[in-house]
Amino acid sequence: MRRFYVNPQSISENLAILSPDESRHIVTVLRLQAGAAIELFDGTGFVYQGIILSTSPGPITVELRSRTNEHHDDARRRLFLFQSLLKGKKMDFLVQKATELGVHSFRPVLSRYSENHGNLPRQADRWQRIMLEACKQCKRASPMIIKPFTPFSDIDVSAFAQPLVLWEKEESTGLDAAMISHEGPLALFIGPEGGFPDNEISALLAMNFKPVSLGARILRAETAALSAIAILQFLTGSLSPVRP
Repeated sequence: MRRFYVNPQSISENLAILSPDESRHIVTVLRLQAGAAIELFDGTGFVYQGIILSTSPGPITVELRSRTNEHHDDARRRLFLFQSLLKGKKMDFLVQKATELGVHSFRPVLSRYSENHGNLPRQADRWQRIMLEACKQCKRASPMIIKPFTPFSDIDVSAFAQPLVLWEKEESTGLDAAMISHEGPLALFIGPEGGFPDNEISALLAMNFKPVSLGARILRAETAALSAIAILQFLTGSLSPVRP
C-alpha cells in the first residue's frame, strides 16, 4: 500500500487533508482514483489507513479508517550523525541512506575542507524532501531530524558519553561492541573528502571524541559514513527484526 506524509495539523477527527505536492503526486504521477486505499504517516510515529475521497483539483481529502503507532525508536540508542559537507549530490545520497538506516539526527557541519557551500537554505529544503521520500519508501514512521548547518567551532557533544570520529590515521581502534558499552545516545562524526586538518582533529580529541578506523582501505566519505552507520546500528540491535 502506498504511503504518504501528512502534517499532523491537517488531521481532524477522521479526515486528513494532504499537501498540494502530495496531492499532485497522487493524481498526476500515480494516477490513483477516489476509493483507493492508502497509508499516511504524520511524523510523530502514527500511521493511518484511509480511503481517498476525491481526486478533483485541489488538496486531496482522505477518510481515515484506522490508526497504529509504529514508533520503534529507542532513546537509549539513538544515533546522531555529524557530517562535514560533501561535494555535489553526495549529501543528497547520504541523507537518503541515513534515513533508511535509522539515523535519528543528521547535522551538516561546515569544516575547513567542506565542499558544497552553495545555497545552504535551498539545500536544507531539498534534504527535507529527500528525507520524507525515503521515509515513505522504507516505511519509517518517525522522520530523521535534519539539524541546521553548524560551523565546526560550534559543535556541541556534551550530551554524549563517548562521541566517535572516523579518522584515516587511526591505526589501532576499530568499531566493535566496546564502542557502545555505555547506555545513551551515540554520536558519530564523518569528515569531508579531504579529511580533517591537524587543528580540527586536535579540537575533536579535546572534545572527548574517540578516533576509530574502518580498516586499511581508503573509503570515500559517503562510503565510510554508511559503513559506520550500518555497523553501529547492528551493534546496538537497531537492525534486528521488530518484534510484534
